[in-house]
Amino acid sequence: MTANRPLQILATAALLGLLVLVLSACEPDAKTTATATTETDEPVAEKPAQQFFDYRLIESNAGVRQWVLESTEMQKFTGQRDAILIDVHMDFFQDGEHFSVLTADSGRANLHTKNIHTWGDVVIITDDGRKLETEQLFFNNETELIHNDVFNRFTRQFDVMTGIGLEATPDLEYIELKRDVQAEVDDSTELKIFVITSTGVAPPFSLPISSKACRISARAPRAPTAPMIKGALSY
Repeated sequence: MTANRPLQILATAALLGLLVLVLSACEPDAKTTATATTETDEPVAEKPAQQFFDYRLIESNAGVRQWVLESTEMQKFTGQRDAILIDVHMDFFQDGEHFSVLTADSGRANLHTKNIHTWGDVVIITDDGRKLETEQLFFNNETELIHNDVFNRFTRQFDVMTGIGLEATPDLEYIELKRDVQAEVDDSTELKIFVITSTGVAPPFSLPISSKACRISARAPRAPTAPMIKGALSY
């Protein structure tokens, strides 16, 4: 028994060594495991619950068209009221007659309120040639006004006005530029400023073209409850 003991020890050691090699071969590679975990943990893009191509949304009042919105693609996600729009084209009407068109790279439409938010190379062109260029624009369906708080460039014939912050009607007959306003006008253009009060419109007076705030309009707006200054480019 004593003579065979060294042989038993060697046999046991060999068996243990073989067992270690077998277990090592069965273990997954640490690098492979980490890579697989990383790939699995990457967020998967949510798919829209609804997706339409050549989408169209029409707003009417008493059967008369107010505006028509078209998009090459509309995406609606679960739990969101807004629909995502790609390549926006929006026509505005007054008394059923077309008067301006808005184009933008992208947008959102609230299907409940019908409020529209567009961004990315936003342009409005009226049928008579007036043009508004900006990078972002909101349309409030209830007030029928467009507004933003970014840089705007408004062109009418040879006249150009720029400013930050905007409130206007989609026909661009009434525009308010809120700050950092600058204007380049043709010699035949006269800038008139009206003081609008709750009792009416005071006689116009002159004001430098460059001002902190300026409003231009082809038609006088409703008189507000508090005095404010509005500017008009007239020919």
